[in-house]
Amino acid sequence: MKMTFRPTDCWRWYFDSEYDSLMLEVSPEMLFRCCYPSKMLVPDVFGEFPFSVSDATSYYQFYNSCQLLNLTDSQKIELAINAIVAANFLKPQMPKSWYFSQQPKLYRPKVADIVEVNLQEDGQKVCLMVVEVGENASLCIIAQASFTAMSKTFVFSEAIKVMNDRLKPIEHNIARHSEHLKLEAIS
Repeated sequence: MKMTFRPTDCWRWYFDSEYDSLMLEVSPEMLFRCCYPSKMLVPDVFGEFPFSVSDATSYYQFYNSCQLLNLTDSQKIELAINAIVAANFLKPQMPKSWYFSQQPKLYRPKVADIVEVNLQEDGQKVCLMVVEVGENASLCIIAQASFTAMSKTFVFSEAIKVMNDRLKPIEHNIARHSEHLKLEAIS
């Protein structure tokens, strides 16, 4: 695996009030806008701060996990950066496990695991990435283009907390058939 997009000590986080979003400045010519609205973010992000060594470690951990998914390199980068934001800067969430069926065996996820859940309505399998593990529930982000459950549409990188008894290790054939997304740079 060749990675051409590597964190440096020049990367920095800052909040952009025009976009109402946390931004990651990768270079003067390249910005990344996280997908979470300001109302979901902890108050500490409404300023400017460096991309830390811990952030870089998390980036590689999440990016490496993305290799199981049929995503473009830019999608893997986007998923990894949004995973850092979800793990470190989102306000606490309550589980929304009612969308998903309980699994017959309890799975103990780890951070950066690619997992799947089955929709309650039709059993459809959905790909998630675990970004924060709790004793009973884990914060995950959507690791596929989108899905609809109970008339609500969930999109790529959206955060959702799920009870651990709903999660199971991903079947590799699911990961290989994910839809491709079209991403656009904002700068």
